[in-house]
Amino acid sequence: MIKKFLTLISLILILTGCKIDFTGDLYTSDLIDLANTTENKQFNLPMEVAYQVSDCESDESSRMISTYFVEFKNTGCEIGEDFMSYATAQVSVPVVNNYDIFNNSNDSLIGFVSYLSEDKTLVYVDAVTSGELFESLKNYVYNETFQELSLADSNLVIRLNNDLNNATIEVPPSFVNNEPIVFSTEYIMERRDLLIIQSSDVNSSFLENNLWTPLFMLKNIVQN
Repeated sequence: MIKKFLTLISLILILTGCKIDFTGDLYTSDLIDLANTTENKQFNLPMEVAYQVSDCESDESSRMISTYFVEFKNTGCEIGEDFMSYATAQVSVPVVNNYDIFNNSNDSLIGFVSYLSEDKTLVYVDAVTSGELFESLKNYVYNETFQELSLADSNLVIRLNNDLNNATIEVPPSFVNNEPIVFSTEYIMERRDLLIIQSSDVNSSFLENNLWTPLFMLKNIVQN
C-alpha cells in the first residue's frame, strides 16, 4: 500500500508542470521618471526568483538558471508544501521605457516596461519576457526533468512602493494585498504606502503566449 502511494506521488510530481516564481519591488517615482524620459533609458531591478529543482544537493540547475538574468546570487533551497524542492536566488532584471531596449538586449528572462499613454496622462507598466530565452529555458527544464516549464503556473508578484506624496494607481483584475479583484480598481496611495500586486492566472498565461502582459497604470504627475 505504501509503495503504491509513493508511486502515485511520484507520478503526480512528474505530471505537474515546473514553475518559476518572481517577486520584485518597484517604486512609483522611478516608474514615472522613466516613462517621461524621452531618450532610451534602463535601470536594473533587484528581484527574488524561486524555481523547482530536482533536489537541494545539486547546484547544476542554479548554474543554468543564472545565465538567464543580468545578475544572480543563490540564496537557499527548501522543500515546499507540494513536496518539491525550491531554490531561491536574488537576481537583477531590467526596467526600461521602450520595448525595443528589452528585446534587443536579450540578456534577461523577464523585465518591465514603463511608458506613457498616447495622451501622456497615464504611465503604463507591463511585464515582458524574452521569447528566445524562455524557449531555451523550457528546453533545458524538459531535458532535465521531463516536465514542461509554464509561466501560466508561475506567480508574478510586484511590491509597489509609493515614495511620492501621493499616487493614483489602477490595477486590472488580479490579487492586491492578497484580496482578489475582478474589475479594474483604482487605489490612492499615500507616501510610504505599499501595494502587493500578484498577477492573475490569466495575466500569467497571456505573458507566456504574447511575451508581455499589463500590470497596472499610474496617473502621470509630470506636465508634458
